[in-house]
Amino acid sequence: MKPAQARFAAVLDHLKIDRVTPLNRGMTSALYDIGDGRVLKVHNGPLEDGYLPSLRRLCHRLQRHSLPFAVPLIHEHGAVNGIHYHIERRLPGQDLARLFPTLTAAERQESLTSLLEALPPLHAVHWPRLPYGELLCGPNGITAETWPDFLLKRVSATLARSHLDLQQDLPESERIVDACLAQFDSLPDQPSRRLVHGDFFLGNVLCDGKGILTAVVDFSPLTLIGDPLIDLAGAFYFCRIYDFVNGADYQFLRRQIDRRYGPECWHLIDLYYTFYSLRFSDCKLADNSTYHWCLRRLREL
Repeated sequence: MKPAQARFAAVLDHLKIDRVTPLNRGMTSALYDIGDGRVLKVHNGPLEDGYLPSLRRLCHRLQRHSLPFAVPLIHEHGAVNGIHYHIERRLPGQDLARLFPTLTAAERQESLTSLLEALPPLHAVHWPRLPYGELLCGPNGITAETWPDFLLKRVSATLARSHLDLQQDLPESERIVDACLAQFDSLPDQPSRRLVHGDFFLGNVLCDGKGILTAVVDFSPLTLIGDPLIDLAGAFYFCRIYDFVNGADYQFLRRQIDRRYGPECWHLIDLYYTFYSLRFSDCKLADNSTYHWCLRRLREL
């Protein structure tokens, strides 16, 4: 048995679980059905101290809000031999990113509409006393008293790890980065302090058989208190990681965003797209496809 398999077996033994059904596997975790309406999420790497307790508290707090979709509810969490896990209720629906390629053109539009309709109820969660920035990262999380300061601090922390890669792969990286940082610094200091999912896209929502959203999942270290428009950047531009999202899908999404938020919102959405491109720029070895997604954006600037 390989070491990773042995550690996973130790988690199952600790929990006295005999059988699991794999549901989904991502870069940071794997999800398994363990019966009785519960799922087990096993995290692949180390987690910040206090991360899982903070995530559990957030999930419980969200139950108090009248959200028109389901969100996770964590029952228990722990670690075995350095492998972190948590058990949560199984949410209704299936991975939208898997279903979306099978939908008709009309169903795609209905699905994308339901994706955007999930954001206002989520962003109605308002915690004005919390600082801007990372909600679930504990004492090592990056926060600030102003929104621009958070964006600058967060990007600077990533660039400390990624600047050599960017210098190698992006000849004008210094000019591009300096210009981006100057734009962040020019943003309004105090947008409304809303809950921001931070990783909102097709792969982090569940849906019914027609693609209509049923649940929002994967609140994570990317979850923030800040400007809700940053989730629009995810909803639109994270689709670029999929080759099955076509030009008609993008055009429909853009029209819907224009109608709901006004065409003037694109200045900020595009700036947050740039933020994410810098935020994820330290993943050249761990996730080369996302690294090239970052480069694609930065080369446009």
